[in-house]
Amino acid sequence: MEGKKVAVLAPEGGFTLHNLGAALVAVQTALRTVIEEQAKHHTDSEWFDDLEKRLIRDAKGTVTEGIAIETEASSLKLGIDVLQATLDASRRHLGLASKE
Repeated sequence: MEGKKVAVLAPEGGFTLHNLGAALVAVQTALRTVIEEQAKHHTDSEWFDDLEKRLIRDAKGTVTEGIAIETEASSLKLGIDVLQATLDASRRHLGLASKE
């Protein structure tokens, strides 16, 4: 997925803090659900470490279309920060050893 282009989806009525926040919460919740389901099939934290590396790598390789490069950079940084925070929360919730 490295370097995969992502089209920007515009919600009906345009972007607002409310609809962006709701979308973010929905994606975070879905990701945590998937991680918790995957944890049922593993007995160590290696799978989680591998998943985390891949998710962060793929997120950093995202290329968007239709927005200014400055906006893209700051938005992707925020997205990666939120992704990392979600992964960290999942790691703590599952009681998996810290990667540090």
